[in-house]
Amino acid sequence: METLSKDSLLVAPRQQLLDHIASIQANEQKLLQRIEELSFQLDWFKRQVFGSKSEQFIPDDDLQTALDLGIDPTAGDNREMENLNYSRKKPRKRNETKGHGRGAMPEHLPIIDKTIEPQEDVSGLVRIGEEVSWYYDMEPASLRIIRTTRPKYARPKGEGVITAPLPPLPIEKGNAGPGLMAQVTIDKFVYHLPLDRQRKKFHNDYAVNFSESWLCDLVKNVGFWIRPVYAAYIKQMLKAKYLCADETPIRVLVKDRKGRTHRGYFWLYYDPLAKIVIFDYRKSRSRDGPVQFLKDYRGILQVDGYDGYNEIIARNGIRRMACMDHVRRKFEQALGNDRTRASHALDTMREWYALERTARDEGLSLDQRFERRVAETVPSMKKFGQWLKEQLPQVLPKSAIGIAVSYALNQWPFFEPFQTDAQVEISNIKTENKVRPVAIGRKNYLFKGSHEAAQRGAMIYSLVATAKNHGINPYEYIKDLLTQLPAAKNSDISRFLIPSWQPPE
Repeated sequence: METLSKDSLLVAPRQQLLDHIASIQANEQKLLQRIEELSFQLDWFKRQVFGSKSEQFIPDDDLQTALDLGIDPTAGDNREMENLNYSRKKPRKRNETKGHGRGAMPEHLPIIDKTIEPQEDVSGLVRIGEEVSWYYDMEPASLRIIRTTRPKYARPKGEGVITAPLPPLPIEKGNAGPGLMAQVTIDKFVYHLPLDRQRKKFHNDYAVNFSESWLCDLVKNVGFWIRPVYAAYIKQMLKAKYLCADETPIRVLVKDRKGRTHRGYFWLYYDPLAKIVIFDYRKSRSRDGPVQFLKDYRGILQVDGYDGYNEIIARNGIRRMACMDHVRRKFEQALGNDRTRASHALDTMREWYALERTARDEGLSLDQRFERRVAETVPSMKKFGQWLKEQLPQVLPKSAIGIAVSYALNQWPFFEPFQTDAQVEISNIKTENKVRPVAIGRKNYLFKGSHEAAQRGAMIYSLVATAKNHGINPYEYIKDLLTQLPAAKNSDISRFLIPSWQPPE
């Protein structure tokens, strides 16, 4: 823009003055638009740090402004220095006998004795001794000892000894039973207790000293046994006609990045009809995750606007379904920018959600719900799509309302499956809810110890979430798997899948 002095303004021709004023006004409009963009970003950041993240829309009340809270940084760390002393065991003498590593059996815990007699007829045989083994086991909130006694009988004429075999355990010749292994796993992946906290809890509550590495080995063994069940769930899921997907980051320790963590991802897939949940760990958020996992899938896939799904959708001819919650959030964020348009959008969407909720509350079948949807929701959605097209040229592209309108228009073609298929849901919110335990968990354990540990966590999260969806206690499910799988065959895996699985009597 040309700068004119006071003297030049006095003698400038009329047209030059008009052009100068127009230039000033245009520049002012750009600055106002930029201020609006930055104000929207600042409000969003304030809300993330200080404000409520609820997306509830109350149309009759004005939005409350976020409080600008100041945070006074704490001065340096003034804690007193502490001298630490420790003791260690003396080195083992060369001629000292080395134990098998179990240690002595604690006598202060409840002990349940079992005796296993040989299946052969031992009447008339002389009992010459017994084999005694033990392991820790657990019922919820009750650590105990299972001590198994197997009498030994001598065959006549020195023909050998008869002893009953031990029943198969998840850890052969170990001293951890299915109940303890299940409890450690559930405490970590359902109640978000890191293994070190569990170690301290076992010491405080039961006066037993479990090492963190030993507890870690228990979780590793759980992952080993449930792997075929996890694979069977995946195989069953990929036969579905409708799936939902989402993803969430997870930090992972890797050897080649000392002092730093790798940003891996849990990709979540959900079958709303069969209520199966699968977490699939990948080292990145690239398209390779869904491309590899969904390579055999054909059907409807409900996702957000992330383009990482585009390749597999195009390659397999998958019908893409959008998520209305993501559209709704954009308008909710635009309330402070253009309340009239944003409120109209939110009020309209609220009616669609209400119709779906009412149909479920009334216990309508899928076909009955779909009839109501076609009669009431579909016409409203078509009218709203036309409204979006009309608003686009009337809003600033980079304003909050402009972003909301543009995003909605880009996603609008992908709501076609909802308008033509009874089983499709209006939003992906149920899938997002399945991710929340991971978000809570990573605030506690902070990171996974390796890529293998992350994949093991994905398997456990999958089985736990699937059990919850069917109203099954995750502890009972995992414990029964660990009890039965060591003696099961590959052909038996299908009976461990919910709903075929039945709890033990």
